[in-house]
Parts: sequence; C-alpha cells; structure tokens
Amino acid sequence: DSSCDLRELTFAHTEEIGFAVVSLKIIVGEREFVDEKGLDTVEMLEVMENHHGKTSSSAPNAGEWKKAFADGENVFAITISGALSGSAAGAHTARHLLEQEGINKNIKIIDSLSTGPEMTLYVEKLVEYIEQGLSFEEVSAKIDKYAKNVRLLYVLESLDNLIKNGRVSKLEGGLAGLLGIRILGTASNEGTLDLLHKCRGQKKVYDHMLNRMIEDGFDGGRVVISHCLNEQWAEYLKTKIKEKFASCKVTVMPTGGLCSYYAQRHGILLGYEISGAVL
Repeated sequence: DSSCDLRELTFAHTEEIGFAVVSLKIIVGEREFVDEKGLDTVEMLEVMENHHGKTSSSAPNAGEWKKAFADGENVFAITISGALSGSAAGAHTARHLLEQEGINKNIKIIDSLSTGPEMTLYVEKLVEYIEQGLSFEEVSAKIDKYAKNVRLLYVLESLDNLIKNGRVSKLEGGLAGLLGIRILGTASNEGTLDLLHKCRGQKKVYDHMLNRMIEDGFDGGRVVISHCLNEQWAEYLKTKIKEKFASCKVTVMPTGGLCSYYAQRHGILLGYEISGAVL
C-alpha cells in the first residue's frame, strides 16, 4: 500500500515483475488527499498545519486490493502495520473474496508491522528473490525470515498532528516545540510506534539514531532514509552512516502522503537491515 514511499519500480531488471500501489487517504476537515503519485505533499502539510481540528487516514478497502491483485498470478502484498491501519485486513478480505469466486492465485500478504522505508527494503528484497528464479513458496519462506532482520527508526520535529489527534498532551507537545526537542522513536515488534528518546538539538538526535542502529545489530546492511522536506539532514545522516560503514548502500527518498502525514514537516524515517538480513 501507499505507506511505502515507492511509487514506481526502477530497480527491477525484468519487465515480468509488475508493481502497483494501493492508496490510503488522508482526511483533513472537508479535504481528502489520495496518497498516489503526483500528490502535492506540501499543500497537504499546509492544509494540516492550518487546520485546528482532528485529522485522520483511511485504509484501502477490499475492493481496491482485489483490483490490484487482478493482474498477477503470484502476488506479494506489503501493508502498513496492522496496529496502525486496517489496510492488512482489507488485503486479507480481498484474497478471501477471490477464493470464494474460485479465482486461484498465489497471494502472500505481508504485514510489515512498520511503514515507509522498512517496506521499501521488503520490496527490494522481494525483487532480488524473484530475479533469482525462486518459486512463490521459496520467496515466501525467505521473506518471512528476512522480516526478522529489518528495523525502523524515526525522528519527529513537530508533534502538532499527534497533539490534535490526542496522542500527545498539548503541554508535552508545546514544550517539545519550544525547547527544540526532537523525538526519536521506533516501530515495535507489535507494530506500534514507540518513543525511545527526547533529544535537544538536531545533531544529537541523529547521533542517537546511528547509535541505536548499531545497538540493534546494524553492521553495514542496506539502509533507506525517507524524509519529509528535510533532504539536508537526510543526507547528513547518510554521510554519518557511510563514515562508519563505507560500503553500505544508503538510499534517500522523499516521503509519500501517508508517511508525510505521520512524520510531518522535517520528519525522517529510516529503515535498515541488521546482522543476519542477507539471506
């Protein structure tokens, strides 16, 4: 689904691998933003920042997933964490509907228990396995093992959206903004977004992020950094990673609509492989 920031597949070496994005939607007052290629995330963020009420997101329904499944015989569907959205449930319902209709397809639904750049790592690894000529069953088994060795960290500079939706108190969120505090968090094993540290200063929070990666077992595997209008600090983080792990492949990309909604302006999400991920 569109919580993965990829909008097209540019790294596949064969046209036999199809790629489709099933869109989530962001609702801000009476405005609805469809998270698809071409979405103006700057406009969406400006509308969010000027809106004083609650905002929300909506998951793709079973019909939208079913349509996405139509063109493939072997399908791998990667969703945002089921703890954050009903997207995975919609995908499972779509598969069940196809089975009821007697349409036989191999469909593997992968609840990432995460979002954004960690999902991009899944896509890259799936393409790698498929291009090796592995069967659907072999790819399914390998991606399950791979999932145990990827992680997500994030840095938030603004808590405004979390305050509006009652996730953080106005006092706590206001103090964070006034004191220049950044939030470092992670996707838990249960797929929730958990707070790790509150850091004052940008360099300090990104140093904490790199240290946490190493504590988790990062030893130079693949990294994907998604940023919400914050390419400067995304590139800073890339440089710091490559100073320690020169041969590490680090990809930097902008966040799509859903991840921009969560990360907000200047937020950064980072997906990375830990030791054991190369299968």
